[in-house]
Amino acid sequence: ATVPGSDSDIRPARLGVTGSLSGVGYVAEFDWINESIAANDVYLTFEGSGFELKLGHMKTPNSIEEQTSSRYISFMERGLGTDLFGLDRRVGALLVHEGEGFTISGGVFGGRPGDLSESLELDDSSAIAARFTRSVSTEAATLHFGASVRHLYYGDAGTRVRVRPQTHITDRVVSADFRPGRPLGEAETSLFWGLEAAMVRGPFHVEAEWMDLTVDGPAGDPDFNAQYISAGYFLTGETRSYSSGSGRFGRTRPDAPLSEGGLGAVEIALRVDRADLDSVNEGVLTNWTLGVNWYLEGRVRVMANLVDGTVERAGAASTDISGAQLRLQWDF
Repeated sequence: ATVPGSDSDIRPARLGVTGSLSGVGYVAEFDWINESIAANDVYLTFEGSGFELKLGHMKTPNSIEEQTSSRYISFMERGLGTDLFGLDRRVGALLVHEGEGFTISGGVFGGRPGDLSESLELDDSSAIAARFTRSVSTEAATLHFGASVRHLYYGDAGTRVRVRPQTHITDRVVSADFRPGRPLGEAETSLFWGLEAAMVRGPFHVEAEWMDLTVDGPAGDPDFNAQYISAGYFLTGETRSYSSGSGRFGRTRPDAPLSEGGLGAVEIALRVDRADLDSVNEGVLTNWTLGVNWYLEGRVRVMANLVDGTVERAGAASTDISGAQLRLQWDF
């Protein structure tokens, strides 16, 4: 079977402010999409002796792909596991300690807001989460290792474990529904854990993660997993930006941007991605993504992705997914 279709969208349209007042940092960013207002990073930061405290709406500390801004990832979409397992933003408190080549972060989080133009009410879910990273740098390369965990209480709504095939403009192609009254049963809590590794060596970089989610409540407490490995290379010689202080990737700037008479930076990247929902017979999605990125300026880039994937389910015909995508990105 084949999934046909074509579409386009603006994603995201984000406005915000950042700064500091009397020693207290603040971030307030909002997405304005389809006549709705969604909170992005909205929090205060307090600096202490060797630690940082964040209070507000922010991401739980999980996954190097999720911690890296979508402006700086190598492909148009993150690895399958970040969407599949609902690594998201919540209202809470996060404590971060950054040492010499390592980070430790942990937090307690409540629910999530919906459309802020309609209500400021949070849902009744909650979570605790933590992450540890370690990096080692030599003259030749920088190595990154990390692990994270999250325990999530779903509240009255349950959850769905589902994912799109590396494109935001299609439907989810694998999905397990654990909301109240569904045949699979209602999800009460879940335990997520993930392992991550990365390397930057001159113009070459590689990144990989293994993620696992066990859902408590449905019969048999089903377990799901996802993995990806990606590699990229700057044909123009740049090095992908990485911060050992935060354990995530940052903005890569071209050595010769167009505004200075250069050609910008050109990067090629390849990723293989897998999401396994076979424990509830919802199939296994395997995706290959080929990407080409042209960094015209430090804040402008053009991204092109070719995606080829397959969903395989026991006792059913496989479904093939393929497509070509193009994105113009500008942030300021």
